[in-house]
Amino acid sequence: MFGAVRGVKRPRPFAPWRIVVWLVMLLAAVGLVINTYASVILAKAVGAVSAEAIAAGAGDPRIGMMWSLAYALAAFVVVAVALGTLRWREWGRRAMRVVALVLLAWSAYTAWGAFDQWRQLGVVLTQQGLPAELLATGEKHRTILLVGLLLKAVSVPVLGWLSWALGTVRVRQQFGYVPL
Repeated sequence: MFGAVRGVKRPRPFAPWRIVVWLVMLLAAVGLVINTYASVILAKAVGAVSAEAIAAGAGDPRIGMMWSLAYALAAFVVVAVALGTLRWREWGRRAMRVVALVLLAWSAYTAWGAFDQWRQLGVVLTQQGLPAELLATGEKHRTILLVGLLLKAVSVPVLGWLSWALGTVRVRQQFGYVPL
């Protein structure tokens, strides 16, 4: 009946920035799933913890639930922006530059905190007279902190490069204006 009109097919060269956008999207999707599940668990805990227990010093699950919901919402936004970028939408490219810079700042900030925890845990574990089980658990936790710290240290320049690459003329020219 009505024939579909296709625009001019533009060849797009290999773009390494697309790999980084895929990784950001996949990690955000994992964070979305984990924090959505945590929100469900914490929502069940809201009804289980009484106001008296919270007043007596028990943790308030509403705070954890709000944090998980906010994280899940932010992860959803990152997934949507990454998908827009991967679909060659100009709004996605612009938003992904901002997202990359926000993630860069967040990664640097949390890496600084992880480094401080790693250093403090090292001081605690050098004390004499610690039980062997506590020492083993502390060393395992310290190793996990170090791995996370190294991954964050790698992600900072990669996210900076992504934000820069998405702003270069060569990449901007690949994103034609496509109306929604």
